[in-house]
Parts: sequence; C-alpha cells; structure tokens
Amino acid sequence: MTETRVSQNVFLSTREFNQDSLWFSGHFPDNPILPGIAQLSIVLDMIQQTTTKKLFIKEFKRVKFKQLIKPNDPLEIQADQSQKEPDTYSFMIKVRGETACQGIMTLKSKSIISIEGEKNDC
Repeated sequence: MTETRVSQNVFLSTREFNQDSLWFSGHFPDNPILPGIAQLSIVLDMIQQTTTKKLFIKEFKRVKFKQLIKPNDPLEIQADQSQKEPDTYSFMIKVRGETACQGIMTLKSKSIISIEGEKNDC
C-alpha cells in the first residue's frame, strides 16, 4: 500500500498497480484488468497492516464490481469497521472518485502457539 491511515475504525489507503504487476498477468491479454480476487485481497492487506494478528477471510456479503480497474488507475480504498461486529468491515474501492468495488467482509484471526516445539493452530 502506498499509505494506510486508521481513524476511529475507518481504514484508508491509496494504491496503484502498473501493467507489470502479477495481478494483470493473463487477465486479459491485450486488455488487462485487475481481477476481483485481487481487489478483495487489497482490502484485506490494508486491514492486515494495522494488526499483529494473522487475518483470514471468513465471509463476503453484497460484493459488487461496478467498473473495470486498469493498470495505473489510482485506487482509493476505504474499510469501515463495524462497531457492533468488530470483525466485519464495509469496504469500497474507488477509481477517480467512482466506485469500482464495494461490499462487506468478515474476517477471523488465527494465532499460532508453540507448545514444546510444536505449532498448533488455535
């Protein structure tokens, strides 16, 4: 991420991907667009940067892809953490002020505890 800010449960970030990014590899030749899975990963990565816990996606709701994201498009990413459900975030990705992707993401955290030299998933 170029820059990530957190203010009262609101996460903000900006990002750009050039045509050489692996995200555009094969999606699609001669007309590269940022895949939906990449867009969702960008939101998760932004939130992940603010914690020491390892976060995983538990659920998506009402995800809408509204416009194509091309190489070098300036992305504005925002995720608002729910006060009632702290593991749930409403998110939006904008390109030049227009919504490209939006939805709701629920995350879960996983910690690794070492007991007598063994790793156990909790």
